[in-house]
Amino acid sequence: MDKVKKIVVVGTSGAGGMAAKMAKSIDPDIDVTIIREEDEKGLLTRCATPYIASGEVTVDSSFKGDEEFIEQGIKLITKKAVEIDRNGKKVVTSDGSTYPYDKLILAAGANPILFPIPGVDLKGVFTLRKAVDAVNILNWINLNRVRNIVVVGAGAIGLELSYLLAKKGINVTIVEMLEHVMQRALDPDMSEEIEKYIREKGMGLKLGETIKAIVGKERVEVVELSSGEKIDAGMVVLSGGVRANVELAKKAGLEVGRMGVKVNEYLETSDPDIYAPGDIMEFENFVTGKPSLGQLRPNAVIGGRVAVKNALGYRVKFPGLINSFATKFFDKSIAGAGLTETEAKANGFETISVKQPSISKHMVMRDKKPYIVKLIFDKETEKVIGGQIVSDSESPIRHIDLIGLAIRCGLTVSDLTTLRCAGQPELSADPGLEPIALAAESIFLNLHKPGD
Repeated sequence: MDKVKKIVVVGTSGAGGMAAKMAKSIDPDIDVTIIREEDEKGLLTRCATPYIASGEVTVDSSFKGDEEFIEQGIKLITKKAVEIDRNGKKVVTSDGSTYPYDKLILAAGANPILFPIPGVDLKGVFTLRKAVDAVNILNWINLNRVRNIVVVGAGAIGLELSYLLAKKGINVTIVEMLEHVMQRALDPDMSEEIEKYIREKGMGLKLGETIKAIVGKERVEVVELSSGEKIDAGMVVLSGGVRANVELAKKAGLEVGRMGVKVNEYLETSDPDIYAPGDIMEFENFVTGKPSLGQLRPNAVIGGRVAVKNALGYRVKFPGLINSFATKFFDKSIAGAGLTETEAKANGFETISVKQPSISKHMVMRDKKPYIVKLIFDKETEKVIGGQIVSDSESPIRHIDLIGLAIRCGLTVSDLTTLRCAGQPELSADPGLEPIALAAESIFLNLHKPGD
């Protein structure tokens, strides 16, 4: 293969920014150009946006400026990419300029889904995706002294924003069209733990409801639900998910699936000179092998690095999507990885699962917190295929990452019964109460009863 001299990256989010920086780390002499839109300057951790919107943190503390790119000699073009000329191997921007490439990293990301709701264009209706969205939300709250907010969507970002605003004394009502909060990431028996807690906190929670209309003269005044109920609101935040930005890929004739741009295990598109990591890509689920989305920052960061390594001649495989995540709601920590039991059954798995209570620290510690781990296994192979955690402690990240790795490594019930974790009274559960091992032991006894 000819030496790659020019790499163009479209987009500077987790995938695009990491791809550009990795290219320069591998070969400082390579010509790297990032093409991004005006509001994509620098690097923002999207996870920070609810914290910026609520005033918990500043943009400056969550944002890395262009200096990191400039120091590495990466060229920055702040114009919208409007066309990929695959025959001429160049990207065309909105001002008519062209940028030639040997390899292209298409990291165009995703945009919030806008619901076709009457009144959605009123002042005081926001989506939350970029730093500017977060700042606009914070400014609207402060300038208009907003006391009542409706958050549409009970996914991770919607829940985080809701609790952070409620901490400020704002009345928050969460509206979710599905039957449970975080229904795509948690099973009902785990979602119900969160729903009970939301109501205990005095927050409004409307499940199985949609927004019929947002009402007001010039700005939001009332939200009308599908049930006919009306809620006073000085602001609405739409947090109903995102949609991959596939328009540029489609226009270029790249193969696009139902959810995103199709890529192989090396993140190559149907054009071997174009790679598509991050929110834009459609990739296989690790457990089911079916097309899936992985619109989480860890997937984007690793995807950007993998894509550019392969563009430079390496052959690094991107692992199937396990989609480990964690979020927080007041004192509750919530995490998951792999398939839910509901999802597994829908994909033809005969499952066996357990919901295991434990505690975050040794029994002797006065500040120990309750802890629930749910593990889902494929009954036929006895391999772990999913896990969920709800805890009053901040330790689920450690455990959910362990469960994610167990899924990737194909560990079985028996493997997990012998899990040995470091133990210390202030830092971990007692080794005899290690929740993952206990959950596996429960399944082991269920599967391997004496005499079977």
